[in-house]
Amino acid sequence: MDTQLKAMKDMHVKMTSAKTRDELKALMGEHAKTMQDGISMMESMGTMGQDAQSSVSYDMATRHQMMEKRMDMMEVMMQMMVDRMSADLKQ
Repeated sequence: MDTQLKAMKDMHVKMTSAKTRDELKALMGEHAKTMQDGISMMESMGTMGQDAQSSVSYDMATRHQMMEKRMDMMEVMMQMMVDRMSADLKQ
């Protein structure tokens, strides 16, 4: 989870650091992959501990911590979407 969040933040830095359209265009594939990985991870986090058949039980502190991380990931993903839209407008 922390690794994915770091990858998303690093991608944000790359997108905002790109100086030319060509640099932005070159980052689009990596950007899409990072976004998809983040979405997949958030989907799995949203179902953790909710499966009645799951033998894993999370205490409230753990669930709260997971929820905070999920919210952090959603914030970064929203920023990445803004980056992508800005990049698209520059092209």
